Amino acid sequence: MFVMYNKNYLNEKVKVNIDILDETDSTNEEAKRRIKDGVREDFVLVARKQTAGKGRKGRSFYSPKDTGIYLTFTHFTNDSPENVLKATVATSVIAAKTIKDTLNIDCGIKWVNDLYHNGKKVSGTLCEYIFKDIYENDKNAVIVGIGINLSTEDFPEEISDKAGSLVADNKDNSVYDDIVIGIANGLKTFFESCDLNSYLPLYKELSIVLGKEVELSDASGVLDNGTVIDFNDNGAIILETKNGEKKTFDSGEISLFMI
Repeated sequence: MFVMYNKNYLNEKVKVNIDILDETDSTNEEAKRRIKDGVREDFVLVARKQTAGKGRKGRSFYSPKDTGIYLTFTHFTNDSPENVLKATVATSVIAAKTIKDTLNIDCGIKWVNDLYHNGKKVSGTLCEYIFKDIYENDKNAVIVGIGINLSTEDFPEEISDKAGSLVADNKDNSVYDDIVIGIANGLKTFFESCDLNSYLPLYKELSIVLGKEVELSDASGVLDNGTVIDFNDNGAIILETKNGEKKTFDSGEISLFMI
């Protein structure tokens, strides 16, 4: 019988409550349901399969069974919503470092939340901020959802030219456990301070857009274009336009396209 996750081992190693789901629509949506039902302590959800995995800007995240990591970390806080951007940046670094430590595979980071390997997207992060008034909770909640294509194949046609996987196949089930442990404990450490200072150096080192000409856009159209010259202390991107003006963008709805 195939056993993807060792629940006892994960409960021993992960420093917050963790639950393993055989299947769910979306780990982020399941996290919201649990908040609504009264859960009040930080927790992690991991699913073997998602039927309606969520990406940014309403996109879906293809999540077939037993080929990827589908994880949500929920943190209760009184901090401001600006930590959503910080959490997204930190998650990219934590995931890239965990993949390197576990699989010895290098990934690049495309601002703000995507990991790339061999020119294709292998991971994405969706962070959501839930105000306490929504579910009559005594604290706000940051929900960090991450999907990693470990050995996924046969992507839907609309993403087949852009999506990729880290490995051709996975014969060692313990890899899933180790990646979950690295990401979950890494996020717990980040949320203890929500300080990006120790994450930004590696974020910049792994960036695939720093120093490149880019175009920023959202649903309304092109916002601006220029050269990426830096990221600020909160993880916002700084562009220098062709006329030498420096502009900072921190909206989570902005998409970046290299040109």
